This record gives sequence, C-alpha cells and structure tokens, in this order.
Amino acid sequence: MARQVFRFAVAIVLVVLTVIAAMLWTAEYDSSPDPAARFEVQSARLTPDRDFVWLEIHLKKSGEENHSLERLVHLVTNDGIEQDPADTTFAGTPEEGFTDIWYKFWLEQADLEGELVLKINEGELIIKKSQARPLLGDGDERVFKSSDWEKSWLGF
Repeated sequence: MARQVFRFAVAIVLVVLTVIAAMLWTAEYDSSPDPAARFEVQSARLTPDRDFVWLEIHLKKSGEENHSLERLVHLVTNDGIEQDPADTTFAGTPEEGFTDIWYKFWLEQADLEGELVLKINEGELIIKKSQARPLLGDGDERVFKSSDWEKSWLGF
C-alpha cells in the first residue's frame, strides 16, 4: 500500500513540475505588444548596485520592418521622466536588420515605483505595469517574464 501511495505522489509531483516548466517555456511578456514598436519584450532583469539598480530589457524583433537607429529610445517612469539607455547591445547586422536588442538603464530605486514604458521606434512597450517596487537584497538579481512584477515568484 505504501508503495502505491509513493508512486502516486511521485506522479503528481512530475505532472506539477511539467506544467510549471511548460508555463515557463511558453510564457509571453505581453500578449499584445504595440506593433509600431516593431519589437516585443522577452524579459526584464533587475540587478541592484548600491542605492541604484540596473534594468536590462531584452527585446526580440516581431515584424518585418527593421529597427530605426535614427529614433531615440527612452524608458518613461511613472513620474513621466524619460531615461536614456546607459548601454545597448544588438544581435544581427544593420544591413539585414537586428533580431534582438538589449537596453540597459541605470535607475534609482524610486524609479521602480509605478509603471515603466519603453518608447521605441513609433510605439510603446509596457515593461512594468504593477505599482509596487520589487524588493531586492544585496547581490540579488531578478528576472521578470511578465510585465506584472508582483504576480508571482515564477515571473508570470
């Protein structure tokens, strides 16, 4: 009898782990990104650095039209302040088009309260739609796979 209960418990654990893995694998950051932005958000990573934080945003090309290098990119905080990227990394070539872009922003902890919106090309992408500021300890790094940063510890 104990062996059957153990087998059943193992089967339940395997099913739960498979469902969680499938959710992580297929998770979308935003189910309806702005097509004018030409990219969609894949993830956002927060890394604390003293009283500040690095926010790295990974974008993937979502349409046929290429990224415009002539248009400036800004992260708009809840206060309406536009932040310029501190660093930008491109995957691909300017001739063939960029397939992925990583923008890195140097922010104060207070900038993380409220919504964050990325203005890119002619569109806007929601980076964070929850109001509360995420809690970060020294050396902690958090990766978000959803624009709702409070939703769960899994990032969906």
